[in-house]
Amino acid sequence: MRSKGYGCLRVGQRLALAHRHSWEIHNGAIPAGLLVCHKCDNRACVNPDHLFLGTARDNYRDMVTKRRKCWCGQAGAANHNAKLTNDNVEAIRRRYAAGRETQASLAKEFRISRSQVGNIVRRQKWASC
Repeated sequence: MRSKGYGCLRVGQRLALAHRHSWEIHNGAIPAGLLVCHKCDNRACVNPDHLFLGTARDNYRDMVTKRRKCWCGQAGAANHNAKLTNDNVEAIRRRYAAGRETQASLAKEFRISRSQVGNIVRRQKWASC
């Protein structure tokens, strides 16, 4: 297994990515410029029914469509990896502005870093709230 989760095997004198080798066994050569992508999003999978050919752009679109990456354009609470809601962000700003709580105490309560609280109160993150 390679460090990024892709299966790897020796084919003759060379190392090959297992999913690419599986594609070649079942479907023939991989055309230049194309990737072997996973429908199942399991990098170690070699099931030919779970593989498809596509460009890097196709693979990126697949990632965005399936919402596998947080940096795919979803900001704030719309991001599926968000730890906070818009109400949480408003509460952090309100309570910090009142001067009775520190960034550290708010960070502990909301289970985020103190620097993230600072970014929120300065509106460097969650600016739209």
